[in-house]
Amino acid sequence: MIRVMVVDDSPLVRKIASDILNSDTDVTVACTAPTAEIALAKLDRYQPDAITMDMEMPGMGGVEAIRRIMRQRPTPIIVLSAHARQGADLTLRALEAGAVDFMLKPSSNLSGGLDAVAAELIEKVKSASTVEVKAPEREEGWDAQPKTVERKPAPRIVRSCDDRFDLVAIGTSTGGPVALKTVLSGLPAEFPLPIVIVQHMPPVFTKAFAERLNSTCAVAVKEAEPGDVLRPGLAIVAAGNYHLTVSRSHGEARVQLNQDPLVSGHRPSVDVLMRSVAQEYGARAIGVIMTGMGKDGSDGLRELRKKGGHIVAQDKASSVIFGMNREVILNGDANEVVDLTEIPRVLAELSCAKAYAKEAAAL
Repeated sequence: MIRVMVVDDSPLVRKIASDILNSDTDVTVACTAPTAEIALAKLDRYQPDAITMDMEMPGMGGVEAIRRIMRQRPTPIIVLSAHARQGADLTLRALEAGAVDFMLKPSSNLSGGLDAVAAELIEKVKSASTVEVKAPEREEGWDAQPKTVERKPAPRIVRSCDDRFDLVAIGTSTGGPVALKTVLSGLPAEFPLPIVIVQHMPPVFTKAFAERLNSTCAVAVKEAEPGDVLRPGLAIVAAGNYHLTVSRSHGEARVQLNQDPLVSGHRPSVDVLMRSVAQEYGARAIGVIMTGMGKDGSDGLRELRKKGGHIVAQDKASSVIFGMNREVILNGDANEVVDLTEIPRVLAELSCAKAYAKEAAAL
């Protein structure tokens, strides 16, 4: 039985979340708390396997509460966030502080229906309860003041090695925001390839996420807009609720967005992106699959591998959830399986950015 603590200042949200979780035979709500202070006081007594945490509460806020929980008794935490720009910013800070995952706060008037939210919450709690968490070694990043990054136009690089690849495509989900920050912050501003990314996130969150990455990483990062041109040193993040694809015409590559049906349960879907990359780039693409729940990306990366693309998978030890990358590895489609911190070095080497490989590995 998975024991859960529900922390929220709203009695209605506490009841809705508790009813949802108690409806599953494998989950029970061990206790609830209207404030972070009360939650901390109950932590050692009830010893929950997972916690759902509101971000905006009277007294101590959710981010500080997560920091203290990680110091007192590290526990998997799922952030229940308001669907607003401020909620998105707080959620990103919470993930940096040690939260495992997040989702939109359940309410009685959700346009998508309460049943879908209930299934998502139960699934996330079950997955989170299996994660071994520990306090972050450094409490910085999104919660720190954004760095002032000097950006120079990406130069046309004349490479002395085999000019094999033209694009990097990355797919990730649970644990992905922190993993992507690790990868992108390890790349130099002069990284010679464009990067396209699918991170499972709702609308609003993807824009805030891209902006925060852009403020802390040397490579430029933006949320995808229809017709964005792919260029070296630019990472484009799929917009929430839109599939991201790539197309090449007359020597120029662009991204396209659509709201076709969900694929592998998601929009944006990693499978959709990778199939597009396989079709347009084939052997000239690097596909990267990282931490995440489920198997989105495994079919698309199989197509990319068959076309000769090079597939890099994050290993189990460095993953928050060993799911999406596990499927690709078990299918035999990964050319390399590496620790998260090694991915920047691998990308620098594969992209022929030899002059920057040591710099990327050292960051």
